[in-house]
Amino acid sequence: MSLALTCVVVTGSTASPSDHRAIAGSDHRLTMTREPEPHNPFFAQPHADVKRHALPPPPPLPSPPSFMLPLTASGRELTFGSLPPIATCGGCTWSVATRDPTCTTTATPSPHQLSHSCLPSPSPPSEQPFNMNPLISLLIFIFVVSSNGLSDLDALLKLKKSMVVAPATSGLDDWRPPRVPNSIVSNSHCSFSGVSCDENSRVTSLIISNVPLYGTIPPEIGVLNKLVNLTLVSDALSGELPVEMANLTLIRFINFSTNSLTGEFPGEIVTAMAELEVFDVYNNNFSGKLPVEFVRLEKLKTLFLGGNFFGGEIPEEYSEFKRLKSLGLQGNELSGRIPWRLSRLPELEELWLGYYNRYDGGIPPEFGSFKSLQLLDVGGSSLSGEIPESLGNLKLLHTLFLQCNNLTGEIPLDLSSLVSLKSLDLSNNNLTGAIPEGFSELKNLTLLNLFLNHFAGPLPSFIGDLPNLEVLQLWENNFTLSLPENLGRNGKLTVLDVTGNHFTGTVPEDLCKGGKLKILILMDNYFLGPLPEKLGGCKSLTKIRIMKNFFNGTIPASIFSLPLLTMLELDDNYFTGELPSEMYGQSLQSVSISNNLITGKIPPAIGGLVNLTSISLESNNLIGEIPEEMLNLKKLYKINVSGNSLTGVIPASIGSCSGLTSVDFSRNNLNGEIPRGILSLQNLNILNVSRNQMIGEIPSKLGHMKSLTVLDLSFNQFSGRVPSDGQLKDFNDSVFAGNPNLCSPHTSLTVLCDTKSHTKRHFIPSNLLITIICLISVTFFVTIVFIQIRKKKRIARSKMWKLTAFQRLDFKVEDVISCLKDENVIGKGGAGIVYRGSMPNGIDVAIKRLIGKNHGFDAEIQTLGRIKHRNIVRLLGYVSNQETNLLLYEYMSHGSLGEILHGSKGAHLQWETRYKIAVESAKGLCYLHHDCSPLIVHRDVKSNNILLDCDYEAHVADFGLAKFLRDAGGSECMSSIAGSYGYIAPEYAYTLKVDEKSDVYSFGVVLLELIAGKKPVGQFGDGVDIVRWVRETISEIPEPSDAAVVLSVLDSRLNGHILSSAINMFKIAMMCVEDESTARPTMREVVHMLTNPPTHQPCVLAG
Repeated sequence: MSLALTCVVVTGSTASPSDHRAIAGSDHRLTMTREPEPHNPFFAQPHADVKRHALPPPPPLPSPPSFMLPLTASGRELTFGSLPPIATCGGCTWSVATRDPTCTTTATPSPHQLSHSCLPSPSPPSEQPFNMNPLISLLIFIFVVSSNGLSDLDALLKLKKSMVVAPATSGLDDWRPPRVPNSIVSNSHCSFSGVSCDENSRVTSLIISNVPLYGTIPPEIGVLNKLVNLTLVSDALSGELPVEMANLTLIRFINFSTNSLTGEFPGEIVTAMAELEVFDVYNNNFSGKLPVEFVRLEKLKTLFLGGNFFGGEIPEEYSEFKRLKSLGLQGNELSGRIPWRLSRLPELEELWLGYYNRYDGGIPPEFGSFKSLQLLDVGGSSLSGEIPESLGNLKLLHTLFLQCNNLTGEIPLDLSSLVSLKSLDLSNNNLTGAIPEGFSELKNLTLLNLFLNHFAGPLPSFIGDLPNLEVLQLWENNFTLSLPENLGRNGKLTVLDVTGNHFTGTVPEDLCKGGKLKILILMDNYFLGPLPEKLGGCKSLTKIRIMKNFFNGTIPASIFSLPLLTMLELDDNYFTGELPSEMYGQSLQSVSISNNLITGKIPPAIGGLVNLTSISLESNNLIGEIPEEMLNLKKLYKINVSGNSLTGVIPASIGSCSGLTSVDFSRNNLNGEIPRGILSLQNLNILNVSRNQMIGEIPSKLGHMKSLTVLDLSFNQFSGRVPSDGQLKDFNDSVFAGNPNLCSPHTSLTVLCDTKSHTKRHFIPSNLLITIICLISVTFFVTIVFIQIRKKKRIARSKMWKLTAFQRLDFKVEDVISCLKDENVIGKGGAGIVYRGSMPNGIDVAIKRLIGKNHGFDAEIQTLGRIKHRNIVRLLGYVSNQETNLLLYEYMSHGSLGEILHGSKGAHLQWETRYKIAVESAKGLCYLHHDCSPLIVHRDVKSNNILLDCDYEAHVADFGLAKFLRDAGGSECMSSIAGSYGYIAPEYAYTLKVDEKSDVYSFGVVLLELIAGKKPVGQFGDGVDIVRWVRETISEIPEPSDAAVVLSVLDSRLNGHILSSAINMFKIAMMCVEDESTARPTMREVVHMLTNPPTHQPCVLAG
């Protein structure tokens, strides 16, 4: 579970809008932790890609940032109170990027981002006796004797040699031996980058960060026994910590965070480090029990062990620290109960315990007795029970994160005593009741997250009076009545999301009084009346999503010209009037106003929205022609103007929208022929011009548009013969129905074509034929010679194999190469050939031999190798030479889900196992989408890429390989297609425009496979895939109850399944395969819905 994050320090810049939560506050601090003094040099200036720096002395340490994650169905956005320094791939605090359609969340700096340039001069160590482990003492003695004569310069050069700098980088270039004897320039090493020395030229500080190192920490590190600060943050250092580190008795600050260090942590090496104040190995691969030796270090103030694989319980000894201020254990595999004695730590200010840890029981009531605690984060750790009233005693607490647990009951009134509280996140629990009236005293509150609970009743009016409130997220509860009229009058509100409640009334006028409102989401309520005109002047807005309400009146014209607005979704309301004649929204990317009462023409001004990618105006009362200006938008990939009264022809300029993937002009009064411009759209996936008055013949080129998977030409006035070449013959007859003058061999059409063939003989002159044969022969001979020469060169080069491991591997390159035999092949596909390899230590591995060679392979695979999650196939390492890349994966004995489900063993895969596989594979994808920064899009989610181990536990495989293979150009089938046939999301098929919602669609197809037991294609005839088959099947049910719908598609091989469970999975699957990507849930929402099904009385059907 090495969890990598990308460190970003942002203190005041404006971040780009994001899919799921925009940033709260003008300073973008969602956690609302202690703010640094303006002159504090520990904080870097805003930058888009700032890595974590060395850790200076801890006090004062800022609190970890808040983070933003998507969780609900229907494409909602959210801001969690905290993603600790653990839950993504690459650093300590981060910018979480999700896209729905776009998202960037920027957070405050964490302790990991402090700059080493602010380190104070090292103070002399205090003399305190320490009882060192005898074995360690002996090792140090042996090391000192063996290293006698090694200088600091020698040690640094050994260090460089061991920590091999990645190719094409300039890191450590100045680490060179002197050109003159050491006696003359004995201090030359003091000028090395990252090195500082004392007056005796002894190294006191070694700080290497943002330099890509891929080796190990050598034993010679122990020579540098005057070190005070040791920081090696490089993303890829591996191996175990050398025991010689025990020789660093003067060390005060150690930071090995964000690497791939492995093994059980050798706690003995720290027992002699009497001066140690900060120890940070966050985000590595350490395993075993938490080391207790740290408790002996009386000066230790900061201990970060999060983001590793530590297991077992939190040691009771951790309650004995004397001066500890910050303790981070989040993101491990800890279990058991949280020790209540931790509350005895006298100076503890910050405590992170959640995320991937799975504790028993609840929050210890004794936690209310902490004397100095300012931050408590136990989010995402399976805690149950009620929130202890005693937490109200924590008078200094400014951040309380309890989200993503199983907490029940009401919010204790005692929490109203937390007068210092700035950030409160209780989201995603099972809490009930109302917001306590006493919360009116929380004057410092800036973030309040209560979404995904069962709160009810009206929203208290005092919420609008909280003077510092910036983020208010209440979605998916049962709140009623209207929003407080004074909401937003504090001038600081930036995010408001109340989706999925029972609010009514009008929208408060002053939501954007301070000009800081960025996110306004009011979907799925009962709001009515017109939108406030003031919203049209809110220049800070980036997203407006108010679908499924009862709004009426005209849309404020100035909304279309807001400078930062990227998304405008007004669907399913009662808006009237015409669209404005002027639109200048340079940032607007998605406009959706479907199912309203808009009249008039589509204004040519829409062509001024130069960044528009998607527009939906369906089911209104629009008239006139389609303006050419709209079809000149170069970035447009989806257009839907169906269900109006548009006339005229489809403009030929549509061909200039080269990125179009979905075009729907159906249910209008359009005439004319299919324009040639449409035939030039190489990425077009959906074309629907049905129910118009279009004429002419169907162009034969239409059948050769390989990207086209959905076509509807029905109910027009097309004539002539349906082209029989290409893929048109594979479409269902309904595609051409309702065209009385159209003929085809298909009997369902009105007119049958004359089937007589008229062929002509073509003769090739003999002299030309002889010439062609000669040319072919010569070409063939030259090619054979060239291949043989190249083969010899390749064989010579291929002998130089290199093994790169992401964890300890007890085998060698030769062991891997010896397994590349035909009898060991267990799979073949577009990605390459897979072999089963039996290693000498008795362990089986899967060896994937990739097709193609990419020069960026090392960097790509280094990223993939850091992805570690229980439900993702672990990449153990890779073997490569100049010609071949071999990926080494853990072996999955039961093969793929697709092989089992659609093979002879499918009948034995019963419902409980299928549901378990769905949950586990969803968790794996969720990790890639939401716990990695930048997020990782799988690109090829399918049942054959979900592998099952010996316990039938699901593991997602081949994540990220589709992109690599496309870049490598090694496989024709992977060169342009992002996914596999039957799984491709309609809007992104055969394009580079893939995002996490494409994966969600593919996962929905997998869920339908699990439910129906059918393959995604090939079992329904006429090119129909499983999604279309399911929709057609349920549309024919006269009384479509939930049970009837599911039973109509359910796998007949299932016995004794629980119907309510199948209904839940089916509903989730249909959400995932929505044609509109923004209507699909996120994978985090999918996981939540699968693991928290509605509470119904189980209905078991006998098979």
